Amino acid sequence: MAPTLDRHNVTAVLVAHDGVRWLPETLKALLTQARPVQRLVTVDTGSLDRGPAVLAEVVGEAAILTLPRTTGYGEAVAEALRQDAASAPVPLPDDPGPPSTPARTEWIWLLHDDCAPAHDALAQLLRTADTDPNVAVLGPKVRDWDDRRVLREVGVTVDAAGRRETGLDRREFDQGQHDGVRDVLAVGSAGMLVRRDVWDRLGGFDVEYGIFRDDLDFCWRVHAAGYRVVTATDAVVHHAEAARRGRREIGMTAEHPARRDRRNAIHTLLANQPFPAMLRALARNVWASLVHALYLVVTKRPVAAREEVRALGDVLRAPGRLRRARAARADGRTRVHRSARRFLARWVVLRRTVEAVSEYLADHERERADPDEEAGAAEPGPVRRFLARPGVMIVMLLAAAAIAAERGLLGATGRLGGGALVPAWGGASDLWAQYLSGWHPVGLGSDAGSPPYIGVLAVLSTVLFGKPWLAVSVLLLGSVPLAGVTAYRASRLLIVAAPRTGRRARTGGRRVPVSAVRAWFAAVYALLPAATGAIAGGRLGTAVVHVLLPLIAVHVARVYGFPRSEAADARTRRKRAGRSAWAVALLLAVAMAFVPLTWLIGLFAAAMAWVLFDRPGRRGRRNLAIALGVPPLLMLPWTAGLLLNPSRFLTEAGLHRRFEPAAAADLLALDPGGPGTPAWWAPAGLLAVAVCALAVRSRRNAVLAGWLLAIFGLLVAVLTSAATVTKGADEAPVWPGVALIFAGAGVLLAATAAVQRATEALAGDHPIYKGGGAAVVLAALTAPVLAAGSWVAGGVDGPLTKVDPDTVPAFVHGSGGARTLVLNSEPTGRVSYTILRDARPRIGESEVMDGGEAHDRLGDIVAGLAAGREDDAGPPLTRMGVQYLLVPHPRTDPITDVLDAAPELTRLSRTDTFAVWRLHSPSARVMLLQGSAVTPMPAGRIDARMQIPPGTGTRTLLLAEPADGGWQATLNGREVKGRTVDGWAQGYDIPSAGGEFQLARSMTMRHTWLVIQGIAVLVAAALALPGAKDVQVLAGERERRRGKRSRRRGIHSRARQESRHEPPQEAAQKAVQEPPQETAPPVPPEETTPEERSPEEVS
Repeated sequence: MAPTLDRHNVTAVLVAHDGVRWLPETLKALLTQARPVQRLVTVDTGSLDRGPAVLAEVVGEAAILTLPRTTGYGEAVAEALRQDAASAPVPLPDDPGPPSTPARTEWIWLLHDDCAPAHDALAQLLRTADTDPNVAVLGPKVRDWDDRRVLREVGVTVDAAGRRETGLDRREFDQGQHDGVRDVLAVGSAGMLVRRDVWDRLGGFDVEYGIFRDDLDFCWRVHAAGYRVVTATDAVVHHAEAARRGRREIGMTAEHPARRDRRNAIHTLLANQPFPAMLRALARNVWASLVHALYLVVTKRPVAAREEVRALGDVLRAPGRLRRARAARADGRTRVHRSARRFLARWVVLRRTVEAVSEYLADHERERADPDEEAGAAEPGPVRRFLARPGVMIVMLLAAAAIAAERGLLGATGRLGGGALVPAWGGASDLWAQYLSGWHPVGLGSDAGSPPYIGVLAVLSTVLFGKPWLAVSVLLLGSVPLAGVTAYRASRLLIVAAPRTGRRARTGGRRVPVSAVRAWFAAVYALLPAATGAIAGGRLGTAVVHVLLPLIAVHVARVYGFPRSEAADARTRRKRAGRSAWAVALLLAVAMAFVPLTWLIGLFAAAMAWVLFDRPGRRGRRNLAIALGVPPLLMLPWTAGLLLNPSRFLTEAGLHRRFEPAAAADLLALDPGGPGTPAWWAPAGLLAVAVCALAVRSRRNAVLAGWLLAIFGLLVAVLTSAATVTKGADEAPVWPGVALIFAGAGVLLAATAAVQRATEALAGDHPIYKGGGAAVVLAALTAPVLAAGSWVAGGVDGPLTKVDPDTVPAFVHGSGGARTLVLNSEPTGRVSYTILRDARPRIGESEVMDGGEAHDRLGDIVAGLAAGREDDAGPPLTRMGVQYLLVPHPRTDPITDVLDAAPELTRLSRTDTFAVWRLHSPSARVMLLQGSAVTPMPAGRIDARMQIPPGTGTRTLLLAEPADGGWQATLNGREVKGRTVDGWAQGYDIPSAGGEFQLARSMTMRHTWLVIQGIAVLVAAALALPGAKDVQVLAGERERRRGKRSRRRGIHSRARQESRHEPPQEAAQKAVQEPPQETAPPVPPEETTPEERSPEEVS
């Protein structure tokens, strides 16, 4: 023993609880330390295994302290230190040293029955303690018990929500990267070395914790007392973490371990922080617990969600315990808060999410990788390997093409608008208010519910930092690369590597990688003519459907049992099919919210498949009913409006603007018409390859399905393009873009079969087949190249542009809420109109402007105004709340001269951009009428509160909103019944005495529907997501597939090596005939602690 270590007296406390599996090795490691302990106290807390017998064989039965099974770890250590053996005199060494030798220091070494210290662990801890007398707690480097290369802990901290954090990656190997002595917030109790005087001063572990987080609380108190907590990585302990990882039953309590862990975590944060920080921590943890519980419910873990809420309730229901704990920790708490904050972890949830997504993507890439690609000799780094993936490369190329084509929009100021797109002004809160409101102060007023796509945009805007313009830009301008991502994901189901058997195994040519064909598939789908046309025309709905369609196709395939996993049993496949049916329902509901026609196309396509192909069984019919029947139910009551007005099925999100319709030949070339679409020759190569696919016999089902979908989509496009639909005041033909996206997907599906067969022919030896295959591949490649080239060369040259914030001049929209009538003469001679209440129109407003008496009356007034009838330019418009008239392009619009000649109008301004006229008589949203006198009254956008002055006789208070039963009015606290004025408006009779008038709008029905809708969406999402057991099954299948790929790589690599020296036929035969080499068994999924994973997973 080194002389400098003689001045330390170490008392080891070993607590055992059902640990016979690890106890022999732990005892051996403890008793063979290079620097032995002076005292050893063993405690058994009611073990039911042979643990007490093992202890008795080593230390003697009399030396074992036996405690009840319900004893916690802190209480067991406290009882052990009260024993005489823990304070027995230690004989002095034979050579006491010089008189100046410092006094001996007492230490407590805490050990678990499942932690085995290395041979020199204690010596290294004591050497570190000698470097600074202010060090009171030391912790070792903790490695895994089973795989002793894996690091488990090098100090412990928590984040602001109490989540335990070690700063280590999952299954991180110890390569010395964390070595060194450094200060930490806390160390684990397994192998913790504590100065005994500090332990006694602080009272040791808080026995109320029982288990979990008592070490964190103790170390926090050590910091508050002015001492250091350090980790000494030269000392190593191997820890099984049996309690945390669920390897043994926790006998001290019957409650769920996740509940106790979460409760103790919250209690530690609240007890050890100053009062202001405690209040912030309390609010943060209440919010975090509720959000986490909601997430657990959605992911089908109700037991874990219940325990999360119970843990929070335990803390809130026990203010007395928290008060006592804070009183005991008052000394030094404020002083240490600043220094302790530097140890707290940040962005833990984000980092773990990124790690989980990265691991998922890596596993997915390994599952789908081509064995020829995996057998390369050189292994690049992770970044190069990620960027070299064909899927990543094609998405990056699509993004580059989109940036180049949209260069005029990305560099300009303002908001995206024009064509069918209304600019997205305001923030996410405005979208939420618009979607939740039961009354919309737009146009003449409407009680129609906001379209569901406003709710989708509100959710996406909230995620994107509360920026609706960013959400619209991502969906519209980013639709091409996003569609590339989803199409590449879908191609993994469609495009699989053909097995190299028979003639394919004997060919000597190199095959085109399957991933390259998938990349081509994604590029062609992303650049379909309807996709680029949707961007130029500002058709947000078509862009969203373009992105979602491949994901819908993936889950539809899974509903029908594709791909059929060899490892999955029938029950697992049925469960996956059921989850996919709900996923189809959710995705189809989102697509339907933007373009209602999507649901009709899906419905008719399903009916066609039902007639032409094998009819599904009972479960298949149920899944089909879920996939097609749930979307309209989730959209209620908006769906009821579609059924009452079937023409709305042919519209989509945004304005319904006129465009140049496509001819029949253009439709056959997948061109929907309008700006932004490529020339007819761009998709010609794709169409030619799809026709050649009719001769492919090996993939006849895929070709047949593709052509049926293409023909069906073309028929829908022809029928819809011939229709003309009126939406609000806009009348225009139907844009067939969505139907042609379905048709283009069908053509691409058929062409993919021909491309796959062509790549197989290229790998063969027949010169004619190779020539034909090369011709097919070259023709297929022209489609994405020409489409991207023409798009980039022409740019986004269409109605979509960046618009200025204000459509209406400031002096107009600031005039007490008066309305502005915007007039625009069309080439047909018809005058279209829009009523604005704000400075600018808002997205989603056109969908809630219902027809009715008010709009019919306004249409008649506008028609008379355009015809020059003087009677329509005065009181009729005033009583509709209109004060101003605006013409966007006065120099070219013939209605300008008509308005200049109207005696009831005065022109206020005229520029090249707009001209504004004002009605002579005053107007407002609420007006007090007495004879011909009109008195504007103050009012809000929906509700109103005003003082009506006394007058003579009975007067009428006119509310320029459609009359219905939703308005509630009171005068001096008494209800006032309304009546219909002018055949459409809401009016109230006001007595001569006047008084305080209050107006409100009832939105109970709207909010009730939204609550039901929100619950239904959450239930559907929960049914679409896999449960915890399903995730474990998928992980097991993934590990088995990894083993198969390892053996397959061994076969291919040996075949390639031997083929360099042998004829190709002999090399292939030998590679097939040789048995695969034995490979190491796959590493099982890592077991994690309750803190490292979600608490519910402990169950």
